[in-house]
Amino acid sequence: MKVLRKQELETSNIQVGDQIVIELTGFGEFTATAQKITDKGTLFLFDDCVTRRPMNAERSNKGGYEKSELCKWINNVLLPAFPEDLRDQIDNLTIPTYGQMFGHDDWYNDVMEPDDDEPLPLMKKRKNRIADFNDDYEWYWLKNATKKEVSSSYFANVNNFGHAYYYNASNSNGVRPVFWLVE
Repeated sequence: MKVLRKQELETSNIQVGDQIVIELTGFGEFTATAQKITDKGTLFLFDDCVTRRPMNAERSNKGGYEKSELCKWINNVLLPAFPEDLRDQIDNLTIPTYGQMFGHDDWYNDVMEPDDDEPLPLMKKRKNRIADFNDDYEWYWLKNATKKEVSSSYFANVNNFGHAYYYNASNSNGVRPVFWLVE
């Protein structure tokens, strides 16, 4: 009989699919999975959402993700919650893009502000795009705002079934962080 068994081991050779455990002060313990490995480092995506937050208190996507209240919260509240030794190796703690989760398709071209990201290999399977928060499947934010001709108040997200959608910036959705771990 063939079985797959997860095993904890000490290694400096991270591979796509490897998980690390992260204790976030005030939020709890989470796993993050290695999604991509480059000369820059390893891109990790949290397996689940760490909280629910609005992108902006106002119904606006003005300034995109980079000017959003969620971006400020991630930098000022979430990043300091990481263990110090890990925090020192983190580059660009953020949330995923549409391109990382789904690639670029006709709907993306018609509705979303563009990104230059390629789809993450593990996100090709819908089950890997589904995330949990407090034992329930959660919708979560993506970085892409909708184009102005679509709406000035929406951002992309992933719904509880792992499909692409968009939602009003003032609504609370899950926050599923992504970050580069560099040496």
